[in-house]
Amino acid sequence: MITYVVQPGDTLFNIANRYNTTVEAILRANNLTSLNIYVGQRLLIPVYGPGPIPGPGPGPGPGPGGGLEQRVSRLEREFNQLDREVNRLTREVNRLDQRIDRLEQRVNRLER
Repeated sequence: MITYVVQPGDTLFNIANRYNTTVEAILRANNLTSLNIYVGQRLLIPVYGPGPIPGPGPGPGPGPGGGLEQRVSRLEREFNQLDREVNRLTREVNRLDQRIDRLEQRVNRLER
């Protein structure tokens, strides 16, 4: 297990690839429940083999596979946005459940 400090532009996906591990393993090692990370955050990285893969070199040229990193980054941003929306909706549902419980208690008191 190593400690990694998140740098600008990092995603869990590219950190996992760099250290030859999985996003799920990083989430578990750090007790994270979402893919949101921030610059300066310290992450425990489970390492299962040789050390980190060297940083990015020249990317793929045009053609198949070109722009893959940009597509992955875009999909991760969309996923994070959807994750935030799901969390917001979950909080709203919980709030409404509490309100329903209070209303049911009032009805029960009125029926007595």
